[in-house]
Amino acid sequence: MQQELGLTVPYRPEVVNARLVVVANACQTVDETLDQYRRTSTDPAALEANNSYYLDQYVAMIPHVGGQRREIVDAINSVRAEAGHPSFLNEHNSCSLNGVYLYDLLSRFGYAGRTDLVDNIDLDAERARGLVERADIVLLSSTFITSAATIVRVTRVIKEWNSDVKVIVGGAKLTQFADESEIHEAARHADALVLSPNGEQTLLKLIPRIFRDEPIDDVPNVAYHRDGFRRSIGIHHDGVDIDAYSVRWNELPAEVLRSSVNVRTGRGCPFKCKFCTFPSYNDQRVDLMSVETVLSQLRQIMRQPQVKSVRFVDDTLFLNHRHLLDVCHGMIDIGFDLPWTAYLRTTTLNKECTTALRDAGCKLVLVGVESADQQVLNNMFKGTREAHAWEAAKNLHDSDILGFAFILTGFPGETPRTIDKTIDFLNNSGIHSYVHSPLFVFPNSPIAKEAVGFGLEGGFNDWRHATMDCRGAMDQCMRIFHEVVNAAYIDRGSSITKVLLDHGFTVQEVRSLGIAHNELARRELDDVANDDVLEAFRRLSLGGGGGADHANVISSPYSRTGTGLQVNSGARF
Repeated sequence: MQQELGLTVPYRPEVVNARLVVVANACQTVDETLDQYRRTSTDPAALEANNSYYLDQYVAMIPHVGGQRREIVDAINSVRAEAGHPSFLNEHNSCSLNGVYLYDLLSRFGYAGRTDLVDNIDLDAERARGLVERADIVLLSSTFITSAATIVRVTRVIKEWNSDVKVIVGGAKLTQFADESEIHEAARHADALVLSPNGEQTLLKLIPRIFRDEPIDDVPNVAYHRDGFRRSIGIHHDGVDIDAYSVRWNELPAEVLRSSVNVRTGRGCPFKCKFCTFPSYNDQRVDLMSVETVLSQLRQIMRQPQVKSVRFVDDTLFLNHRHLLDVCHGMIDIGFDLPWTAYLRTTTLNKECTTALRDAGCKLVLVGVESADQQVLNNMFKGTREAHAWEAAKNLHDSDILGFAFILTGFPGETPRTIDKTIDFLNNSGIHSYVHSPLFVFPNSPIAKEAVGFGLEGGFNDWRHATMDCRGAMDQCMRIFHEVVNAAYIDRGSSITKVLLDHGFTVQEVRSLGIAHNELARRELDDVANDDVLEAFRRLSLGGGGGADHANVISSPYSRTGTGLQVNSGARF
């Protein structure tokens, strides 16, 4: 018996004697990233030019340390190596949860001992090739892959390594492609696509069929290429119960667990922010794990000696105060003693909740502030107030929890005066760090679908409306970088700030490191001497616990400063 919204009783799908490899992530080039938007752009040349303009500004915010531009962890590693100190791990010190979850799910459903996990096929290519050469089926997740061009490239590589292997591609991003031709292209190269936000039941039905080369046309939520593109009937909910099938952390092999683990406590998001693509494939249903299931996972994790910290990666953790308080009090009761990170809304962060977070060991909270102007927030359909952001920043600061704000510039209604308010918030609210981004109009986002109502023309990074255009939004990002001096701009802050905290830096030291790193770049841009700032950065960098290896190299595998592969890391989002 099955319910529409997921399995609520033990599920026993057919199991075959197949060797499986789960690929959780891949890198992608800038060209692959832009490929999907070229398909719908009316002016591809403008798209390319605006991308170059944006990347030039991004690079300008990275200072030279040790003779080359270095993002903050690389800069710290360079300073530490010069002084003979051990380096830090880069931000990829954890396996993406999508891969860990699939690995455990398949092991639970009969494929234990016959499933291998590759966290990133490009960063671990030699090991991945050896596993693929022995595999029957490769399961490629699109959770962090934004372009069909990357799926096609990776699928071709897999087939070159093993011409007999079958490739199944799944993940919510498959439902968000800008153009139907992208789905068709992916289907021509893979053996099957799972078109579902969840897809566990569909995947488990597909594996035996694909393994035996049997027809799959009656399996729901599937696309494939057989004498042309074909798509089966769609059933929206084909997931499994999140309490019954939460990850069994105590049964994972050592190679899957790293120094940090990613955990979820729910599925879905009830909000409908106009800039976000999530509403395009989610019906706003939210499934929260029971408090006991969350605590059961944490009990298992705290017994793993190699795990030093936890990141909750839910779309929005703790959607209400009661759930947050119950989980935090439960963590205290079980003696959970690892530092942890969470994504939260400003509306949740009242004094009672931030006190509970602090007492439960939370060290970093990432908050989607977006703007400090109420009209812009209203236009975004954000569901928050200016006062919420100020209160949240103060409460996090007072609780000595590192507050990290996501800022978005350029939404309809944005002007230089609304940016003034955001700059004021970043400088004077007590928030410790932030990252900013210009608006990108993704094809399946509500703002794209409601473009006429917003007075919006164009898309992705080539748009304009009554109060701003895309380059104006990019310029406002650079203005924020120049004028914010009391909070640290840290790109990929969800992972970078966490790495620094994990290595023993205090909240204030992370903030000071980030501000010094920013000031080095600002001095370079203004052609002003920076010896005093560089000395302060060196002094701060020599704190913390360090790692096991010495390094003076560009260690971050994610970089937008070159032409090579980039990482779309699960840790970024």
